[in-house]
Amino acid sequence: MGLVYAILRDHARQIADRLPTPDFYRIHAREIKKSQENMAGDALLADMRVLVRSTIENDFGHGLAHAHKVAEDAGALVMIECHRLKFDSASTQRKLLVVQTAGLLHDMRRKEKQHAAAGAVFAREVLAGFAFTKQEVGEICYAIGNHEAFQRVQPPPSDQAALVSDCLYDADKFRWGPDNFTDTLWDMVTFYNPPLSAFVARYPGGMQKLEEIKATFRSLTGQRYGPQMIDFGIAIGRALMNRIRTEFTHLL
Repeated sequence: MGLVYAILRDHARQIADRLPTPDFYRIHAREIKKSQENMAGDALLADMRVLVRSTIENDFGHGLAHAHKVAEDAGALVMIECHRLKFDSASTQRKLLVVQTAGLLHDMRRKEKQHAAAGAVFAREVLAGFAFTKQEVGEICYAIGNHEAFQRVQPPPSDQAALVSDCLYDADKFRWGPDNFTDTLWDMVTFYNPPLSAFVARYPGGMQKLEEIKATFRSLTGQRYGPQMIDFGIAIGRALMNRIRTEFTHLL
């Protein structure tokens, strides 16, 4: 990463540090903690992380760290939704495992065209070696196949598949908030290394996508908390552009 991008990354992270904790993490700290504990303690998920770590690439800022955060937030979301739907504890625990698996696997084919569909195919092959039912494999693959933004969503095979899919999608799109400007953007810049002029030329389109993504959250919990996360990301993005215009105009 060049010096200018390193300065901008550090500036973005400083802005993010000054923002309040998003309501989702503050209000649902208990579910977040339980999801994190399940990620750390479940033996199947440990084996899944080994597989993901050995296979996934990080070229586009969607490597293991991204997958892990998506899995954690998807787990919290599914617990909240299962409680709202009055699932019993055993069913909720199983859905937690299913959605966290989907989170770990969802970007395994990120570099391919139609990566969501390709990822679903890959996941079905991988899951044959793990202790999931046929229905659970279907739920995971459906969720992965429908996690891409601004794409037509295929009809779900069941209400439970829709639940897993909605929670995976929303957790993935939470990353379009502050995470986009603290981590993801800079991983992509490191890979592509564009001139600053090209970076700035693409900036308005990226910011517009952030505005548009706010209306796409799917679960009731995601609809409640997702837009705030995106607004935090937009605030960072605007401040970052002001920094570019005041300090780096000579490079444009």
